[in-house]
Amino acid sequence: MPTVILQSYRSNDIPAWLQRCMQTVRQWAGASGYHYTFVDDALFDHVPPRLREPAPISLLPLTDLARLGLLREKLSSGYGRAVWIDADVVIFRPDDFRIPTSNGAMLCHEIWMERDEQGVVRHARNINNAVMVFDRGHPLLDFLHHAAIELFSHLEPGKIRTTTIGTDFLTRLGRIYPVRLLTQVACLSPLLLHATLAGTKPDLLREHATRFGHPFHAANLCRSKHERGTQRSATSQESNLAPGQLLDVVEKVIAAKGEMLSPMRAPSNTLPADSKALLHP
Repeated sequence: MPTVILQSYRSNDIPAWLQRCMQTVRQWAGASGYHYTFVDDALFDHVPPRLREPAPISLLPLTDLARLGLLREKLSSGYGRAVWIDADVVIFRPDDFRIPTSNGAMLCHEIWMERDEQGVVRHARNINNAVMVFDRGHPLLDFLHHAAIELFSHLEPGKIRTTTIGTDFLTRLGRIYPVRLLTQVACLSPLLLHATLAGTKPDLLREHATRFGHPFHAANLCRSKHERGTQRSATSQESNLAPGQLLDVVEKVIAAKGEMLSPMRAPSNTLPADSKALLHP
């Protein structure tokens, strides 16, 4: 049964850097023989009306819920596997990027790096939903959809943070449930994006790659950390990057095939680590 790759963003006024990111995903999907579907703001049709008002501080939690609904819809329509990829994910090594076919359900391994108020670089090992893979019938998708609705139903809108439905919940879940993790997509914090753009702090990028622990062939550029009016870490000292700077980062990473980000490469005759069912402790 076929696989569908899903992405979503508004249909107008799309920043050039996001268009470039999505282009890499469309091209990879086509070369891999996958169906590709782009959904505009109709994505939010997958949010129950009672949860839309009053809206949370950030739209991201609504997106976290809506993407789960969209995945369920696509799997019920005949696809054997559905893959969600955030619009701000750039695939810089398309020939190496592969979705394992035997794990049933996968979320994303993350190492988050930022400076605290004292300027010390801190690292956090998380699980995020920038890329999600679900085979038809796997119970994790229905559970996550149910859990997201319950969180919305029981939390006051003002207490639903940007990461409440996504990274916060998934990371906590991974501490008690063996979540299989995709290890080919890194999450680049503003600290790492500044280092990539400037090209003057390769030690930070090397440290991230070492702590990540696996070759990666794509990266999530964390759009929400660079938009006005979005919640940011209280301790982060890195400033937002402008759209033009983000486009420069995307083009730089594509041109270099991510060598400055992930110098490690798996031998061509081996499977990616996530095909061996990496579990979150």
